[in-house]
Amino acid sequence: MIDHYLDDKVELYEFLEQVNYALSLEFKEKWRHKYSDTFIGIFQDRIINSLSTQKPIKLSSIKSLYVKKHKYDPKIVTEFITNIEIDLYYPLIYRDANYV
Repeated sequence: MIDHYLDDKVELYEFLEQVNYALSLEFKEKWRHKYSDTFIGIFQDRIINSLSTQKPIKLSSIKSLYVKKHKYDPKIVTEFITNIEIDLYYPLIYRDANYV
């Protein structure tokens, strides 16, 4: 029972570290040269919004935000999602049936 509790605690810690990294200047500096400050800022704002509303983010809504609202090329958005290993942000960000 205690081992299971510790495993859950470690997973939660690692998840929070990943979210903290995504919101950091280090993350922005790493990716801004490839995608731009604005592009990274959109992602960071979406994470902050999700945390403040306590609602998880559908991956399809992230792609839609970039492509439809901000007019980014879908290939660039998909590349970004792959490069940052978006699955590391689960359950905050999750793959849904509408994500293609």
